[in-house]
Amino acid sequence: MVPLAIRVFNYFLRCDRMCISWSRGWRQVTVCASLGFALFVVVHLIVPRWQDELEFSRSYWHPPSQALEREDQRQGTLHWEKSDLEKALKESIKTDEPAESLGPKERNENLQRRLQETCKTLNITLPIKPYMLSHLHFDHTRKLLYCYVPKVACTSWKRVWMKIIGKVSPDKDLSTIGRYTVHTSVPNLASQKAMVDEALATYKKFLFVRHPFDRVLSAFKDKLESTDKTSVYDFHKEIGAKIQKKYRTEGASPEGHNTTFSEFIRFISEPGHGTFEQRNEHWLSIHEMCNPCAIKYDFVGKYENLKEDANYVLDWMGVKDLVKAFPASDRPFFARRYDPKYFSQLSHSDKMAFFTKYLADFVAFSYDFV
Repeated sequence: MVPLAIRVFNYFLRCDRMCISWSRGWRQVTVCASLGFALFVVVHLIVPRWQDELEFSRSYWHPPSQALEREDQRQGTLHWEKSDLEKALKESIKTDEPAESLGPKERNENLQRRLQETCKTLNITLPIKPYMLSHLHFDHTRKLLYCYVPKVACTSWKRVWMKIIGKVSPDKDLSTIGRYTVHTSVPNLASQKAMVDEALATYKKFLFVRHPFDRVLSAFKDKLESTDKTSVYDFHKEIGAKIQKKYRTEGASPEGHNTTFSEFIRFISEPGHGTFEQRNEHWLSIHEMCNPCAIKYDFVGKYENLKEDANYVLDWMGVKDLVKAFPASDRPFFARRYDPKYFSQLSHSDKMAFFTKYLADFVAFSYDFV
């Protein structure tokens, strides 16, 4: 703006000099005085205001990447500041009373307190979206809601749900229900818009969680390391191929086979809202799927205590007459984060990126990171 002010000043100065050179009468003097006044207004009032407006527009302009990041925040993606990470790291190494000495009810009470503290400390305020409602199975008769999380025994729970809502006969052997039938036959709350508010406010609600590393390792082994011939979605071709193309300069497989665990972790840990593939339900964070900071779950069970917690929930729901015991998985993928075959592939930055992405799950559900 300064060059503009100088140009304007010089222009009017030349006009004034010309004016003085030919002014002879009072009319000419009046015109010159008017030009002088105009010069004062432009240089001292208008130009500075233009400059302020320009600086204002500069300060409020952001590159497209920042605009996308702000859009991510409006969409409800979890973003963390450095202070949040520092708090979370301190929380992640705190130890509650040993879980082995507690029963399901006491473990749940401890977890509920920790969950509330985490939501408050990290200021997690995600809206309840249709995608989240699609993960809530309901039983209007018993007034129950269950938020399913893939790779946390959800197939077994859906088989249970089919029996308690009458989708199969009471004497049906749950292990004989096919996986495709299980995942396509249980209705969800997204289809019950008129009942959403009442169900969220009054129904009993529960979910089961799992250590984030164990959960995504199970997903990797299931979807990208092995081949699920029963799945209608080709994870290798639709996701594995894209991962390899993104991180490999050569040797990428068009069919998406042989994706490494480190490539997979880098892919799902990228900051921001994420692509459709990065937000697949098999590895999307539990907070973004079930939203426990906005939805008050009465019971939060753990995969690590699955048998005990699940049977407690069956009794708590009042369905022990229908389901005597929680059914075992028909396709278990044993996943432990300390397995050197996988964990040793990850660099320190890979691990920290993953921890940052799944921060809320680590801290709220009392899972250790180190």
